[in-house]
Formats: sequence, C-alpha cells, structure tokens
Amino acid sequence: MGKIVAIGGGYYGDGEIKNIFEKIAELSGKTNPKAVFLPTASFDNWSEDDGEILMLKAVGCDVTVLCLSDITLSEEYIKSTILGADIIYAGGGHLAFLMDTFKKSKADIYLKEAFKKGIVLSGYSSGAMCWFERGYDDCAKDHSFIFVDCMGILLGCHCPHYENENWHKFSVRVSEQDLSATACDNGAALIYDEGKWSTMHGNDGGEVWFFDKTQNFKEFCLTDEENLSFFSKVINN
Repeated sequence: MGKIVAIGGGYYGDGEIKNIFEKIAELSGKTNPKAVFLPTASFDNWSEDDGEILMLKAVGCDVTVLCLSDITLSEEYIKSTILGADIIYAGGGHLAFLMDTFKKSKADIYLKEAFKKGIVLSGYSSGAMCWFERGYDDCAKDHSFIFVDCMGILLGCHCPHYENENWHKFSVRVSEQDLSATACDNGAALIYDEGKWSTMHGNDGGEVWFFDKTQNFKEFCLTDEENLSFFSKVINN
C-alpha cells in the first residue's frame, strides 16, 4: 500500500498540469508538505527556475533538491532526506541513467521504504516510469527506444508521452515483452492511492491507456470507468 502519481508529460510553465500537482500535495495530507525533487534523469542538471521546482512551490511545498549522482553524499544523508519527505518528485530525462544512479546510491532501497511509509512518490516521463517494473524510453544509442528494468513498485510496463508519434509506436512494441502495460498522454496521470486506481488530466486533456497481455495487448482507455475497473482487477491480482 502507498501512493504514486505517474505523469505522462505536459507543460509546467503554462500551468497545464498544476491540478495534478495539487493532487500530489493533497495526497501527502500536509498543508505545507516537504517535497524532495530528484533531477537524476537529467544527469542532476537543475536550477531554481526549473518548472518542477516552481510548480511544487506553487502548490505549497517546501522543496529540497537531492542530486544522487553526487558521490560525496553519504548513504545516511540520502536515506534521511528521502524518508524525511512527504513527497518525492522525480524529473524526466534518461531512464537508464536514472535507474543506474538509483541503484548505485542505494536510493532505490529507501524509495521503496518511502512507499511503504506512505510518502507520495511521483514524477514525470522517466520520473513516472521508474516506479513500474519496466519503462519504455528513447535512451539507447541515437535516441532509439528500449525497454528498461525499473523499481517494480507498481506492476507492468509504462510509457509516457503516448500521443507523440515516436512514443505511440509503443502500441506495437509493447508485445515484445511479457508484461501488461500502461501509457499516459502528455497532460495525463495514472494515480495509485492505497490500492485504488484513478486517472486525471490537465487543462489540455490527455488519456491513460492499458494494454492487457492476456488479450494480445488489446488497448483500453482508462478514462472509461468500466475499463478502469477492469484494469484495477487485473493489475491488483
């Protein structure tokens, strides 16, 4: 049991997905939640003007940045920072680097503890995929797409930016692997809250999709309540 908000993509600057960030803050149960931003997937390149930080602050969060590729950080500091948060938000970028860094820093261990503790795990693009068993990302040579093994907190494979022509090819490639899968358009999010699943989208719309491996990866739109109920039964079992 725990809480995860996986965002497919969208724009920070125009407030398109501010309502999703408001949901993340609400799930924390705090009026001024402590948020830890992980810029890992962008190789820990960040600034105070980054959209993720500004958006977290806009919904009332006190934000700390944790750069896991910094080898001077002690394991105890990483542990205390992660487990002292109300919200963890992972940014987008290079999924394979993110997962490699999570493992090298042992952050993966404490992020799983955070989930069990009820700390809200959230993120965008690679920062959404990392919570699943597997992600689909353009992080191979020449930006080609590959499947990357991830944290496995949530079951299945996940794909962001699904309405994008390049990412939409996931609908074909999903059958190359052995897991049912989900995909989010830009502006949409898949939410797991203590065993219950829901979807939401920002101002510009967006859908969430499910590919059921038991039905030859047939595609279902999870905005439909009947499909969402079916998905919940399949994925929770």
